[in-house]
Amino acid sequence: MVLRYRTNGPEFDFPPFTGLPPVRYVLASTPRCGSNMLARALWHTELAGFAEHYLADAFVLDYLERWEFDSSDPRELAAGYVRQLMTYRTSPNGAFGLRISAGHLRSLEVDPYDILQAPRYIWIQRRNRLRQAVSYTLAEQTGVWILDGTFLPEGSTRAAPRYSYEEICRHLRLLDREASVWEDYFGRHGIAPHTVIYEDLVADYEAGLLGCLDFLGVGAPASVPTPGIRRQADELTERWVERFLRDRRAERPAS
Repeated sequence: MVLRYRTNGPEFDFPPFTGLPPVRYVLASTPRCGSNMLARALWHTELAGFAEHYLADAFVLDYLERWEFDSSDPRELAAGYVRQLMTYRTSPNGAFGLRISAGHLRSLEVDPYDILQAPRYIWIQRRNRLRQAVSYTLAEQTGVWILDGTFLPEGSTRAAPRYSYEEICRHLRLLDREASVWEDYFGRHGIAPHTVIYEDLVADYEAGLLGCLDFLGVGAPASVPTPGIRRQADELTERWVERFLRDRRAERPAS
């Protein structure tokens, strides 16, 4: 069995959990918001399950390789799939999480609020959306979305990055729309999510992580683990941000 993501394999399962986990949550995200960092940090505490993109196509295909499902009804199949995930991806203290991006949320045939039976929501955002858009552009161009040499291979970049004012503008618009998707979703369901700001998490990682665990009601770990991944922002990011700001000033007519 060759899996797309090594961490989807049985070696990363928790001991089988029976019944509905008492702590169920969704890590709500947009691209390049820091959700990789937060998801890994929560996982390494061993108190918050292993919140991953289990409803994304690549993950579903991995688990279809592992498990067999005989239903052709989308809702019944989704319910059975999530029940199986809860059995093996719930930490021993009864915490289970899903990570869902706004793009995936729009395409889902089931509502995570229903299928997880009114879960809690942690919403990670970035205050500086321009830096997020630059990171998004770089990741799309190079194919490098996460720097993790432990569980995922760090292959060579797909292509050399090239600055494009238009591409960064396009990603800014996409991020605005994806933020609106979550805002609308929370409004429809009357949800008040626990909000994590990426920049604040980087500035005080321990406080940000412990705040999430307190929100979930799972206590605190004996020691605070590192996320196990590296930040990707570098001098190129800074140069692109500065160049974009110059280009935007030049584009706007003088008042």
